[in-house]
Amino acid sequence: MPANILDASALLHALPDVLPANKKKLESAQDAIAALVHTVFTVLGFRLVGIDEGGPLRTFQDNVLPEEWNQHGPGNYAFRYKHEQSSLEFLVKVVKLGSRTLINSIAIETDKAATLDISTSDFTSSSFFPHDLTGPSPPPLVHGFISSNRIDDFVSQLKLTTLQKLMPGLRKEGYTEQADTNAGPSQPRAPEAPPARPRPEQPPYAPEDIYPRAPPRSPLEIGRRDRDPFPANPFAPPPLFPDSSGDGMFVGPNHPIFGPGMRGRGPGGMGPWGGDGFLPPLGAPPGARFDPIGPGPLPGPPPFPGQGNPRGGNGPFGGQNPDNDEFMPPGYRDMFM
Repeated sequence: MPANILDASALLHALPDVLPANKKKLESAQDAIAALVHTVFTVLGFRLVGIDEGGPLRTFQDNVLPEEWNQHGPGNYAFRYKHEQSSLEFLVKVVKLGSRTLINSIAIETDKAATLDISTSDFTSSSFFPHDLTGPSPPPLVHGFISSNRIDDFVSQLKLTTLQKLMPGLRKEGYTEQADTNAGPSQPRAPEAPPARPRPEQPPYAPEDIYPRAPPRSPLEIGRRDRDPFPANPFAPPPLFPDSSGDGMFVGPNHPIFGPGMRGRGPGGMGPWGGDGFLPPLGAPPGARFDPIGPGPLPGPPPFPGQGNPRGGNGPFGGQNPDNDEFMPPGYRDMFM
């Protein structure tokens, strides 16, 4: 198996070769990171064609950086590359942002972009720079990157976030793509929460539309009249709560069970046929015995004595007053019925 061409020792050996022959000096930690990025791209076969964003394409022998490569450092560095396995042009920018360093990359023709954001102090030692590689007995360059492990970590992140997005499937001996270990195994999707119970539709006739809201009742009055055997005193002052009156044990038209909420919309709270007033027109045939739905007389003038049929006057449904049912039912003498 071929050796890893992005190994820390291999990159540290190749980095001085890509610096200008007359200026092998790293002025800052950002210089070191930018030079390391350029070294990685060079080892993978990318060809340097510019150190700006939009200038004409240039040729650089063996990818050696020109002397002005870090003239905008430590704030900004730009590298443009081509690769034989792609027709695209790649732009890589290294930007200092406070205590962090951003490596922004893009395949210009496709707008395919990638970003790596690192803490500068995690991968470099600021006290190591400036560092002149041609000075007498210079300290090992690896100290500027803290350790070989830190270089390996940086390159691993650069592969995942940048190289494998810009050039997926790149073929190079000694280079292998790696899986994102931070993603972890795929987790089963959590079951979706059951939908909220739908609210029932409003009925076409809400109860408050059919039966008007009754006046408030005193809780202390509930059931009191049921213990009173006599009707209300007609000379008593009006009660504070209107529905507290009634007929006591005698169930009559004014009993609380036939309160305002049960009397409909007709005159006096009653419909034209008595009760709640919702019996449809011609609900009872003309001349039929008809008991109204609720208590009380039907609207209209009272009958005169001796007029109308014996069962309650001459109203449209057999009289103005409800039938009294004074006749015994058929067969009432039969004890076996």
